[in-house]
Amino acid sequence: MEIGIISGKGGTGKTTLVSSLAILAENKVLADNDVDAADLHLLLKPSVAEEHDFIGGKKSVIDSKVCTACGQCAVFCHFAAIHFDGQANERVAN
Repeated sequence: MEIGIISGKGGTGKTTLVSSLAILAENKVLADNDVDAADLHLLLKPSVAEEHDFIGGKKSVIDSKVCTACGQCAVFCHFAAIHFDGQANERVAN
């Protein structure tokens, strides 16, 4: 049997629910893939059988030939992943 708990606003109890179900299960394999705060280990204190480095996708770059430096991409980025540190920054009003 596989159970996946996904989505939901932070603080809704997803980790608490998973840890409660995990205590009841035998021969379990758990993966806490929360990007912001993977903290299931704080509740269950598991032994780690394997550990691997994460290798993600490509790093995005801003194409200065088409970027107008309006700053809207940074305003709308929900992950605060866009930082102005390039040549066109002087055109952004602060």
